[in-house]
Amino acid sequence: MTAPSLTGVLQPDQCPDRWDDHVFVYERVFEPFTLGFARAAIDELQLPVGARVVDVGCGSGGAALALARAGKSVTAVDAAPKMIERVRERALASSLTLDARAMDGQSLTFADHAFDAGLSVFGVVLFPDAVRGLQEMRRVVRPGGKVAVVTWTQPQNYELAAALRAASLEVWPDQPQGPLPAQLRYREATDFEALFTAAGFAPPRISTVTATLTAPSARWLAENITFAPGMAAMVGALGDRQGAVLDRFVRTLEAKHGTADLALRGVGLVGVAEVPTV
Repeated sequence: MTAPSLTGVLQPDQCPDRWDDHVFVYERVFEPFTLGFARAAIDELQLPVGARVVDVGCGSGGAALALARAGKSVTAVDAAPKMIERVRERALASSLTLDARAMDGQSLTFADHAFDAGLSVFGVVLFPDAVRGLQEMRRVVRPGGKVAVVTWTQPQNYELAAALRAASLEVWPDQPQGPLPAQLRYREATDFEALFTAAGFAPPRISTVTATLTAPSARWLAENITFAPGMAAMVGALGDRQGAVLDRFVRTLEAKHGTADLALRGVGLVGVAEVPTV
């Protein structure tokens, strides 16, 4: 992701090099959560065995590996080199054939119409220029092929972030308000639809999906909370209040869910559209 953001300032989650420091903790903590949304998007694509699929913003590879296991011909793309290294390692360990490439999703190097379908799970919506990223997906998918994109919605129902925010405000009630996270730009269905139409698609079919983040305990989750650059920056900004906030976070979750297995919900939108044939 090398193009400037629409506001001129990149947030931590929009900086590929910063993701290189979170590969394994992301895979362990957050990828299983995102796979719930990815599977819903893959189901919407209705792909036959052998279909050529590009996964843009593939992260540590969960969705790409799922596609490969289902017999699809997968090319996984991410701008964070260590994420791509990890995808290759996991594919090799699982004896799966998968092409993984470090690449700017806003400037794909593939030929026009190289794929039968495209997928992006919380990837394109995070790009500094999301429209350009989705235009690139439209370009490299054949006419009549489908593109599926997942974005966040209903942030008030994203239980992990809501609990952490509430704990932070209890400890530090007058903390400065940060900017809207880039990945929430398309949380409203109307804005999500507008992203597709701006990229040259007809209005997409949009569905709402709920998935669950699981953890062995609230304490374990607090210890592994910096699974993404934005989360690490948010926690780091607490300064000497960090310990008190995370302790409040844990105690609140334990009061509600107990001290053992934890399940926290989140809600996303899945948008699917066909590449125009004209």
